[in-house]
Amino acid sequence: MMAPLVLLAAVIPAQAAPPPASVSVEILSTGPLFAGTSTSLRLTALDGSGTRLYAFNDAVNLDGVWSFSDGEPITRTGAFENGVLLLERVVLPEGRAAVLDGDRALGESATLRVLPGFLTLLPPLVAIVLALVTRQVLLSLVTAVWLGASIAHGTLNPLTAFLRTADSYIVPALADTDHAYIILFSLSLAGMVGIITASGGIRGIVDVISRFARDNRSGQVSTWLMGVLIFFDDYANSLIVGNTMRPFTDRVRISREKLSFIVDATAAPVATIGVISTWTAYQVGLISEEIGDQEAYGFFLRSIPYAFYSLLMLCFVLLCGLTLRDFGPMRRAESRCRDTGKVLDDNARPLVDEQLDRMAQRASIPTRWYNAAIPIGCVIGFTIIGLFATDRDAFRSLLWAALGASAVAAVLVMAQGESLSAVTSSWVDGARSLVLAVMILILAWSIGAVCKDLHTGDYVVTMTRGLLSPRLIPALTFVSAGVIAFSTGTSYGTMAILIPILLPLVFSLSGEAGFEDATTRTLALATLAATLGGAVFGDHCSPISDTTVLSSMAAGADHIDHVRTQLPYAATVASIALPCYVAVGLGVPVAVVLVAGLALVCGVLFWLGRGDEVRIAAPDGAEASGAETPTGADI
Repeated sequence: MMAPLVLLAAVIPAQAAPPPASVSVEILSTGPLFAGTSTSLRLTALDGSGTRLYAFNDAVNLDGVWSFSDGEPITRTGAFENGVLLLERVVLPEGRAAVLDGDRALGESATLRVLPGFLTLLPPLVAIVLALVTRQVLLSLVTAVWLGASIAHGTLNPLTAFLRTADSYIVPALADTDHAYIILFSLSLAGMVGIITASGGIRGIVDVISRFARDNRSGQVSTWLMGVLIFFDDYANSLIVGNTMRPFTDRVRISREKLSFIVDATAAPVATIGVISTWTAYQVGLISEEIGDQEAYGFFLRSIPYAFYSLLMLCFVLLCGLTLRDFGPMRRAESRCRDTGKVLDDNARPLVDEQLDRMAQRASIPTRWYNAAIPIGCVIGFTIIGLFATDRDAFRSLLWAALGASAVAAVLVMAQGESLSAVTSSWVDGARSLVLAVMILILAWSIGAVCKDLHTGDYVVTMTRGLLSPRLIPALTFVSAGVIAFSTGTSYGTMAILIPILLPLVFSLSGEAGFEDATTRTLALATLAATLGGAVFGDHCSPISDTTVLSSMAAGADHIDHVRTQLPYAATVASIALPCYVAVGLGVPVAVVLVAGLALVCGVLFWLGRGDEVRIAAPDGAEASGAETPTGADI
């Protein structure tokens, strides 16, 4: 009798789950909705008693819901799973979402008030304008975070907004694991710099460099070369190059504004095109979601020739150093320094404790170049080893490298007869020099979190979406990435916003246009590179960017002076990179575009820039070109 029963069970179809009596719709938003930004919905199938209907695994009809990715309405969902469906990255133009059964709503509609989208731009704009006008970076950032907290939490009470500023943004920014790694890495590296400075290592390595770089021109080129060689991470690049070269560039009358520009303009660009770097690991992780794990790294490598902004910026910095040509605010800063020996403006507030400079100027310290070279080499070596040992965990690798290099520096100096208490004191002095910069860094992260809560990036993407066409995608991507990075102060966040949207979009639009595979691949590679380049460009222009803060800090420059002098240079290179992306989109070979871009960089620099005949004393005291460089006390 068993066989007939089995046969009977096989031919009788399983009964479908009964349709839900209603479907609850929950808008997963911690604050108000803004026009043009995305949110998430949770749909739950319910039976007649209001209990979750686990057996329902079908789809339902929707009303009032649009896809953020392609801007099209969503009229039918995918299948539920155990009675629940999560819809992410959707737009509710009218602030409502309903599940339909024919013409009637299957349950109550979810509704939230929709506020004007421009409100999402207010916090970053306030931070940028206040910082440029008042030169008070801390005050500007706190004000912007406070305004963002007020908007995000829907409160007009200034005290409540102030409390939300602290507990919802500043504390989480400090408590974030990756942020903690960066803070500890920065403090540890600064502590190492304190040890090697107090032990004569910085002066020693400057003396070695001085044999090859004896004037303003070779000083700028040497700083650029160090920035290119330390390619594995932009944070490490900024801190190592800025702190190492600052005493030397002061001596050959290179302004702190110019030093911070060279540091900033090499750190992120070289990291974005580095074959092995912390940026590469992050970028490949984003690409793999769209291209696939096996092809992601190769896809990234093939995009490097299209990284016009990064490549042209590196060439621009080198040309500035070789020709000694500058224009705009940077020229005025360089002229001040060359004429008077003042590496900082009279009203400048440098983001570094001058304790390190005073330590470096102590004439009684023996100059031992290896006290600096060995720990710095350890930072580089330990980082590379750590990237392989931790499967490219950038933050852990950098922290291990900084701590390990600090230990090496301490042991090396104590082996030369220095006491443990003196070494410890030097490390603390070095770490203490970063207190102000760390505070600004935490606030920069806080405003990034505010922009995330307000969906600032979404709003910018929505405003630019209507301009997209297959051949113009790379150029418009570059502009969009620049605006988002400028507004939010984060390259990583910009990449995370745009890559998942634009890479699938370029493939789909190119397919609809009937492009050949080679053309589609070229547009996709250029779009990826434009996202990375635009993110770096926006970062270079933004006073709320963490990497811009780090560059000011490492160079000992006034942060606002750094932004003001760097912005015209970044805008110049970006204005050349933009038509390069237009040309590639129209089918011009990338090699031709690169050569033309480089020619434009040279032409613009020689057209706008002016070079001065510089007369500066050689660092060892022998006169190289006529004028005597002032001492550190005079500076």
